[in-house]
Amino acid sequence: MKESVDLLIYNIKEIVTPEPPYPKKGKTLKDILVINNGAIAIKNGEIYDFSTNEKIRDLYRGDSEIDLKNENIVLPGFIDPHTHLIFGGSREEEFLLRLQGVSYLEIQKRGGGINKTRKDTFLISQEKLIEETRKKLNSGISYGITTFEIKSGYGLDIDKELTLLEIINKLREESFVKIIPTFLLHLLPEDEDKNIFLKKLFDILPYIIEKNLSQNIDIFIELGAFDLDIGDKILERGKNLGFNISLHIDQFNNIGGADLAIKYNVNSVSHIDLTDEEKLYEFGEKNIVGIIFPLERLIFSREPKRGREIIDSGVPLSISTDFNPGTSPSLNFPLIISLSIIREELTIEEAINSSTINSAYALKIHNEVGSIEKNKRADLLIFDLDSYKKIPYFVGMNFIKYVIINGEVKRVV
Repeated sequence: MKESVDLLIYNIKEIVTPEPPYPKKGKTLKDILVINNGAIAIKNGEIYDFSTNEKIRDLYRGDSEIDLKNENIVLPGFIDPHTHLIFGGSREEEFLLRLQGVSYLEIQKRGGGINKTRKDTFLISQEKLIEETRKKLNSGISYGITTFEIKSGYGLDIDKELTLLEIINKLREESFVKIIPTFLLHLLPEDEDKNIFLKKLFDILPYIIEKNLSQNIDIFIELGAFDLDIGDKILERGKNLGFNISLHIDQFNNIGGADLAIKYNVNSVSHIDLTDEEKLYEFGEKNIVGIIFPLERLIFSREPKRGREIIDSGVPLSISTDFNPGTSPSLNFPLIISLSIIREELTIEEAINSSTINSAYALKIHNEVGSIEKNKRADLLIFDLDSYKKIPYFVGMNFIKYVIINGEVKRVV
């Protein structure tokens, strides 16, 4: 007698997934498992079993079933490990100024950039901010993102950052997608002494942990943002309290942020456009995930092939939208995959690992999501394609047919 499961997906043209060990780096970043003519059994929101069609259909029957008629492929849901999803307003004028050659830091000096978004974010009501963020979440889901890391960062002063964290947590509680809140220190408040700011920050960090507002802290280490001295003090405090640590480093200037990353053995480093090769090798040895942003790198006209350089240095690579109002205003994850292959010289297999399991590893949730494995959360994408190699080929197009989150079919095209 066949065992009953909640959902059975069968006649799958290709099941495509990362496979252990994790994280994937160097030559192993190209390793994926492909099961032709496969099937997946889902029970209690988890992947109960998966294998060939014949084996799974002999063992299980589904309370609900999806027959893909050997025409569609299934991948794990995309994990976006770096987003600035919660903000008000937009910065299209700055986008056009940068295309005319005005630098990001110059725009910031003129009152634009992060400071503009800070003002715009708190000009609207919390209800409107929540509504707008829900729309962005739904847009991301339509592009296959089933786990969102969401940073605060557009409050700058401590009270406003707490407000943003509380909103992110409200969305986490109500949403069926997995949301990872991160406490981001973007810039020092313009009108506050740094020693007073640090005292307030150190007083509030235990509260953030105690109330489970965030287990993650991120700092923008850059000229005009946080310098090494302040960053070091914050990281020491955060590490002692048990925060998971990420850093924005070496985006516009290399001021030594990589040394802090190595000293504190952080989970991940983002941007790393200007990181020295020797530091990349150290990241690789410590399994510090390097997160790059193919769309942002295109918008800034960065030199291509940085992704390949990072991979060749042994760093576990992750790719992300870096969704934000200033430098990367898109949640189109299939486009991110295409750009990672076209401009950053990844293979499609490397791009799949970099958008799923390595991103999960960066967030320390790789035992829950990021691959199709027994007992992992059933976050899956069904593409109306017959080969995973067609995902980057159709540049900017979205062929996702179903998004399955925690075992539930949430979107059908």
